[in-house]
Order: sequence, then C-alpha cells, then structure tokens
Amino acid sequence: MQDSPPDVIVSTTHGAIRGTALGNAFAFQGVPYAAPPIGTRRFGPPQPPEPWIGVRDARAYGPAAPQNHDAVLERMFGHPPFVQDEAECLNLNVWTPGPDTARRPVMVWLHGGAFLTGSGSDPVFDGARLAARHDVVVVTVNYRLGAFGFLYLGELLGEGYRHSGNLGLLDQRAALTWVRDNIAGFGGDPANVTLFGQSAGAWSVAAHLAAPESGGLFHKAILQSGSGEGTHDTVSAAEVTREVLAELGIDPARARRLLDVPSADLLRAQDVVSRARWARSESVALAFGPVVDGLTLTGTPLARIRAGAGADVPLILGANADEGRMFTVFDPSASEVPEAALAPMFAAAYGAPEPALAAFRGLEPDTSPLGLVSALIGDRAFRAPTRRLAEARAGLDGAGVWRYRFRWPSTALDGRLGACHSLELPFVFDNLALDGVERFTGARPPQELADILGRAWAAFAREGDPGLWPAYDRVHRHTMTFDHASHVEQDPDRALRLLDDVAEAR
Repeated sequence: MQDSPPDVIVSTTHGAIRGTALGNAFAFQGVPYAAPPIGTRRFGPPQPPEPWIGVRDARAYGPAAPQNHDAVLERMFGHPPFVQDEAECLNLNVWTPGPDTARRPVMVWLHGGAFLTGSGSDPVFDGARLAARHDVVVVTVNYRLGAFGFLYLGELLGEGYRHSGNLGLLDQRAALTWVRDNIAGFGGDPANVTLFGQSAGAWSVAAHLAAPESGGLFHKAILQSGSGEGTHDTVSAAEVTREVLAELGIDPARARRLLDVPSADLLRAQDVVSRARWARSESVALAFGPVVDGLTLTGTPLARIRAGAGADVPLILGANADEGRMFTVFDPSASEVPEAALAPMFAAAYGAPEPALAAFRGLEPDTSPLGLVSALIGDRAFRAPTRRLAEARAGLDGAGVWRYRFRWPSTALDGRLGACHSLELPFVFDNLALDGVERFTGARPPQELADILGRAWAAFAREGDPGLWPAYDRVHRHTMTFDHASHVEQDPDRALRLLDDVAEAR
C-alpha cells in the first residue's frame, strides 16, 4: 500500500497548523484569520482569532460565508454548493512550494460572485499548480458576503456599526494583515504581496487601492474584469437596509434585532432585495457591495485613484471580450431581443443611440439584437470601467499599468459563450484538467494559453512587470490580447473609448 503524503507543521501568530504535502507543493487549508463573526460580532469589524494550544488541523477547506445557491456557478463547472458556516467562515488557504526560508512572491486571491456568492475553496482556485510551476505562494480568502458583509447600519445602530457597510473589505484587510504577519513561515515574502481578484474580487482590489488603511499590506495589484465604480453612497446603502428590514418585518427602530435573525432568514431577505433591485436596473444594480462611508472609503475607487491613491502600486487590469454572454446565455429568461428594443437601451447608456449602435456593430462579431445586448452588458459592467481605470492610472506619475483583454472563445454550448465573464479563471490558476472545467471551456482548452497567463502573472508578482507587453499609456494604449495566438494591439476598442468620453461629458 502506498504511504500517504507526510504532514507538515508551521507556526503562526495564533498557533501551529498542520498542512499536507502534495508532491510539488504544500497546502494549508481552512486557517482562521479572524474570530467567529457571530453574536455581538455580527455586523462588526473582524477581530483576531483566539490562540490555540497544540497543532490545529489545516488539511481540509473551511466553510464559506453564508450565501444563497448560485445556479450559474453550478452550470459553469458542475460543482456542488459550498459548505457554509457563519461562525467559521473567516478562513484562508495557502499553497507554497515549501514552508522554508525562501522569500517567494505572494499572490493573495479575492474571489468574485457579485458580493453575494463564492469561496476561496472553489476548486478552480486551487493554487497548487500556480504555486509549484511558478515558485510563488498563493493565498485564497473567504470573506463575508451579502448582508453579512455589506449591510450599512451606521445610521440605525450607531457608532459601533459605522464600518458595517464594508465588513467584507475589512475581512480582506484582516487576511492581508495575517499574510503580513505569517507568510514568511510559509516561504513567502511579506514585502512582496500581489493582491489579485476577479469580478467582485477585482472590485475589492480597486477599493483597497483607494483605501488609505490598506496601503502597505500589498505591493502590486491585478484586476480581472473589475471596476472602480458602482459603489453605494450612504443614502443608497441605507435604502437597501430599509428594504431588508421590511422584508424581515423589522421596524427600523428595532434594527438591533438583526443581530439575532437566523442566517437563513437574512439570506432569504437579501435574495428578495437583490432580485428586485436587479429587475429595476437601478444605477447601482448590486444591492450589496462597497459603501463610500467616509471611513473605509472616502470616495469611489475611480475618483480616489484619479486623485493619486495607490499610484505607487504596479497594476495589471483587463476584461474579457464577450463578458456579457455569460449572463445572457446562462439566464433562462434571456431570449431573442426585438430590434426595436435596441435604440432605447443604447440611448440610456450613451444618449444618442445611432453612433453607439454603429460602433458596437463595427466591433462585435455577433450583431444580432441579442448579441448587441450582450455586448452592451459586458461593456457597461466590465470593459468600460476597465478602460476608465487604465486611463486614470496612465495619467498619473507613478508605477506602471498594463492592460489586457482575454479573447480566447469557449467552444462549449456550441460556442455561444465566446470569451465570456470568468472564462479566464481556470487558465490563470492552471487548472484546465480539473473535473468540470470543460463544461465551461469546451473540450481540450489550450494549455499553452494557461502557460502564458501563469508566466505573466507570476513575473508581475515577482518583478512588477509582466514582461510580455509594454505598459499602457495615453499615446499608444498597448493592450495584450490573450487568444489562440496572443499578441499586442494598440487601442483595440478606440471607438468604444470615444463613446465613453462622450457619455462622461454629458
């Protein structure tokens, strides 16, 4: 009988933990970085975990934050729902080539999921191959989601809850603090930390670039399909809170009852409020997310970055060519769009619809009404915010910014997904052979593309330069296109960038 792999023990500031040797890497899973956020700590900033005596087992993932079932995520990869536990959700995972005295680059991953779903234990984010192949230390983080992480209660519950609208961000900061204090014991360099994330995770990275108290906890940043926009102000956030209270049947004067509401009831209420807000298509469609509260965030990340926040942090940012198709293809309510519906939709985004429609028709391979709507969704939510953030950083004296777009198209579902939202994830983590991935990518996704992405991300984490393409500036606007044959282009979506300028000037 083959011997099981040996265990390995590492000391942390709160106690020793036991991980597992995997062959080319070591894994430490479910490591607590904060105390259970329950009881009087629900809706409060994260607190340090209690130290433990002896060796704590860290050979299995910890539970995810409370969340409702994500049918789209299940359709993407076929993975079952995450195990959840409000008390034990503030945990992280570490993969390292060796818990030794080396000082390897550290890459801390923040998962996406619209601030409502997701987990650092998603199998797609297994960091073993990324760590082993590129000699980096990979960390994935669980943080509070939905109402548990972003319900603004400062006006109703007073001083002790002023930070409640950004608890998910504070959890992430607590994880970064844990990395600073402990990662050297895992062979990582606490002075060379790259914070990277996708979708809501990238949104979070932008928020940390803008948040003064996050400064110094990371030194490089990668935003995949993220945004520096779309935050709530306190007025909008308070409206969401009132809607949640109404759904729960709680008078705002008795909002303290939220501390005792069963998590299942709170999840049900947040689901109703989230769906209603999305259906109304308000300016901030996400019911839960970062709040400009004057404390954690003193302005929108885009505005703060334009003013110079985080200018000393090298940055990679980009989006996928067909972001919106994930939402139209996987949405069972999406169907053919009548031609007559296009003009009002594009007018709402750009004012005059004719030049906008002409620009999209000139760039998009699918110019059917549904194809144009998918492109509009993807551009408004992801590609345009990326362009604006790249332009903001390129206009500053500071560290470099590199822009990319991921254009390799999935062959799954008869090719209807294209290069949709989230498609780059198994390539970045080099997990193309993972069970279920081909449901999303199609058969035989190209390993060479994963090799290119991994090398670029790791080189950036190591040196602050991905090495494959020039930095972005306002003259050439160099953009790396990851595709069957990856190549560099100049200002590839100029027509849409000029539309942005017109829309912003309105």
